Amino acid sequence: MNTMFCLVSRQSMANVLPVLMYKPENVVLFTTPEEKHSADNLESLFKSKRIRVNRLDGLDAYDFNGIKKTVEQEIIKYKDPVYLNVTGGTKLMALAAYEIFTEKNKPIVYCNTERNEIIHLYPKIFTEKLELNLSIYDYLKSYGYTVIYTRTDKINGKETRLFKKLDERNLLKKFSEFLNRYRSGEAFYTHSGTYSDKENHIFSIQKTASAYILYVYDEKFKFDENIFMRGDWLEDYTLYKLKKFGFSPEVGVKIVSSNNVENEIDLIFLNNYKLYLISCKSGRNNDPNKDIYEIETLRNVAGGTFGKAFLITTRPLTKRIIQRAKELHVKPLTHEQIDSIKDA
Repeated sequence: MNTMFCLVSRQSMANVLPVLMYKPENVVLFTTPEEKHSADNLESLFKSKRIRVNRLDGLDAYDFNGIKKTVEQEIIKYKDPVYLNVTGGTKLMALAAYEIFTEKNKPIVYCNTERNEIIHLYPKIFTEKLELNLSIYDYLKSYGYTVIYTRTDKINGKETRLFKKLDERNLLKKFSEFLNRYRSGEAFYTHSGTYSDKENHIFSIQKTASAYILYVYDEKFKFDENIFMRGDWLEDYTLYKLKKFGFSPEVGVKIVSSNNVENEIDLIFLNNYKLYLISCKSGRNNDPNKDIYEIETLRNVAGGTFGKAFLITTRPLTKRIIQRAKELHVKPLTHEQIDSIKDA
């Protein structure tokens, strides 16, 4: 494929997936003033992949004849094959471009993100399965975000060893309850000492000047800081589970938008070319409404309708909060329901 014409809309994946799959030499972006920001993001991503980008900005989305003329004038500038990706843009833009391409007997494709396929609409109708390497970084870049930090590489073998032990012995719930008791007591704030699990006699935490040592029965796990006990354990456990499912998540992610607004995401990963965002709350939550709104905002901004959002807690939420989460398309789960993510 030499050139692909793309109609820009806010759903960047409609154009990103076909371009990264077919890797044309040139991409031509047809853009209305309302979608200039989306075009900027697409241009930045495609150029980073060494694809030449040409833009037709300022189009009137409702000027059918004007769009037809613009598309027709552009076609003659490129050698065949020139494809039209008719997925994006407004309906009038798509109809105008479709008409010109059929008149010129040039191929037209449509990206069906629901079924992960490319539909060839003209001159013959057939489908192809989406097959491409899409990274979290490319996905976010297409929406104007840059990843500036993750702590994924800081997770090492001791966390995996701990979580494997908790799973094998069905101790996760008791472990969560133990940490909640530890954090709510005075021992959490002292400089040294030992806090023991008086209810189940399974866990204990020895606090020294330089480390936090967790014992599960007689097995020792050493942590340099208390952020693991304070709440990172749930993020790390979710990371452990997602990796077992075959996903490649990032944890503790900081992103910055093109206008320098920073956001933090507990976990993020791709599944079937869709972005999954997870917020983890492992302690006493005084404002679960705030957490739901935060993850919903991120889902909309970073993933559009292609994103999926989850709120994972160590305690069940109230019926009112669960209903509100459903209204916002955020799925609430307890830490014991993480397995359900793989089928979402």
